[in-house]
Amino acid sequence: MWLIVVQVSTLLSLIDVAVNRLPAALVMATGSMVGVGIGAAALLARQPQWVLAALLGAAGLGGVYLLLAVLVPSQMGMGDVRLAAVLGAALGIGGWETLLLGAVLPYLIGLPFALAQLRHSSPLRRGQVPFGPLLAAGAIIATALTS
Repeated sequence: MWLIVVQVSTLLSLIDVAVNRLPAALVMATGSMVGVGIGAAALLARQPQWVLAALLGAAGLGGVYLLLAVLVPSQMGMGDVRLAAVLGAALGIGGWETLLLGAVLPYLIGLPFALAQLRHSSPLRRGQVPFGPLLAAGAIIATALTS
């Protein structure tokens, strides 16, 4: 399942950097693949709690990003919300520590980029840091650090 997440996250990151948008169809297709992967893994390993953990992770991380998108719509798009839910499902099966680390790391990784942008760009371009690559990197690093 993480092989799919890494490959599609790379593609989504390139798209987000190029056009500042995450295509809904690609994110939702990834979510479907992740869901099927988690379901199959849970069935084969006889670990039904993985499905519940994935659902809670998706709802938790997706819900936080939905709240951010509602409160600050100019800074967080619905593509980021969808991707957060997909990554939350994948992170959820790693446990709460993995999920929490995956939620915090995108901001830590993005901080230097945001500061550099504030320092070197015009006021019109501020706030245009693509967040999809940061979400993906945070999830992948969190999984690598906690597994």
